[in-house]
Amino acid sequence: MKMLPVRLEDLRRIVEENKNLVVKVGDTYEISRPLALKLWNAFVSMMTEEGGSVREEVKVEYVSPEMVIVSVCCTVAVQGREVRYCEIGEAHRSEGKEGTMARTAYTRAMKRLLERMIGEDFINQVIRKLYPEGVKEAPASEKQKQLIRSLVQEGKITKEMVDKVLKGEISLNQALKENTLTFSQAKRLIDMALGRVLDE
Repeated sequence: MKMLPVRLEDLRRIVEENKNLVVKVGDTYEISRPLALKLWNAFVSMMTEEGGSVREEVKVEYVSPEMVIVSVCCTVAVQGREVRYCEIGEAHRSEGKEGTMARTAYTRAMKRLLERMIGEDFINQVIRKLYPEGVKEAPASEKQKQLIRSLVQEGKITKEMVDKVLKGEISLNQALKENTLTFSQAKRLIDMALGRVLDE
C-alpha cells in the first residue's frame, strides 16, 4: 500500500515539543486530547498542501457506566486516489476516567487512526524515547475475546490472519489464555474476519 504524503519528522517533532501534553494513565503514558488535535490539524494541513481533502466521522459505538467505545473514520482524497480508514478507542471507568471516558476514547481512536494512516507507530516511538520505562498497550476486552472465539468457530479467522497479526510469535489460543492479546491486535483480527480492513 502506498503511504500518504506525510512529513513524518514534522509529526514526531510535534510530540517531542509538546511533552507536557503527554500524560500518565495508570502505569503507561498517552497523548492528551489537545496533542491529538494538534497532530490531526497538522495531518489535515499536509493533505491540503497536496491539494487533497480530509473528512472525519466520529461515532459512539458503545456506552455503559463502566466503558465507552468511540470510532473515528477518515476519508482522504489526495493525489488522484481516495482511501478510508477507521479505528476505535476505548476508555474504562476503572482507569479513573469517570466523566471523561468519551474524550479519552476519542483520543485513543485518533492516535490509532493517525498511526494507521501513516503506517508507523510514530507516537509510541517518541513516547518511548521521552519515557524509557515504556508504553503498555491495553489488553483485548472480554467482548473482543468472545467475538474472536465465535469467529474462530465459524471459520472466519484463518491461520494466515493470525500469523499476520501475531507475526507467528504465539498461537491465538495461547494469547487468549495468557491474556497477552492486545486491544489493537484483537480489533485487527475482527476487522479482517468481517472484511472491514480497507486499503490493506
